Amino acid sequence: MNTAKKTTGSLASTASDIDQMSSKVAPGMEISYIIRFSPEAKVDFAYDLTVVTEREKFIVPIRARGCLAMLDFPDQLDFGLVPVKFETEKPVMIRNIGEKATKWHIRVPSNFRLSKSEGILEVGQTEQLVFVFTPQEAKKYADELYLSYEGLEAEIQIIGEAHNDNVYLSKSHIHTDPTSITLFSHQYFEIVNKSTVPIEFSWRAFATEMEE
Repeated sequence: MNTAKKTTGSLASTASDIDQMSSKVAPGMEISYIIRFSPEAKVDFAYDLTVVTEREKFIVPIRARGCLAMLDFPDQLDFGLVPVKFETEKPVMIRNIGEKATKWHIRVPSNFRLSKSEGILEVGQTEQLVFVFTPQEAKKYADELYLSYEGLEAEIQIIGEAHNDNVYLSKSHIHTDPTSITLFSHQYFEIVNKSTVPIEFSWRAFATEMEE
């Protein structure tokens, strides 16, 4: 069995002990080699060891990672109890506590939005992201968002519960007084908002968006 080298990084200089080494192995037997790695800097190394036999050739990748990126991010995002169809914002900090700069990307489920879905963080750098939750129904929401960087992907739970706020009309029905042709009568009623947030409203012909 013959071995030859293919250099893709500075790790090749540390593998000189097996460069151009030749040997034979009997049928059913095996042969072992020891690869010594002596890095001189805290960086990534890559080396492709090419093994050549009488009938085939294959590559044995050798990889060593030096500096690593690591992002600090909450394990869970909880919006708590929020009104239906009201935009609730939640600021979150993302920080690079690793040893090298990294590019990150976040995917969020429907009903949630994000102020910025990707970026680059230098070592020690912090960035604020704003998540927005806009529930359309009064129910509990539980889903996952995905944070990706350096070929890794973290699954983070994102939850919230939506409820119908205390908003109502002062009258359940309106009865108009009799009036003559070409004249008019009028009645007054109020939209009462007893919630803690401003409420947008509109007049529609049907009770739900599905019926519209």
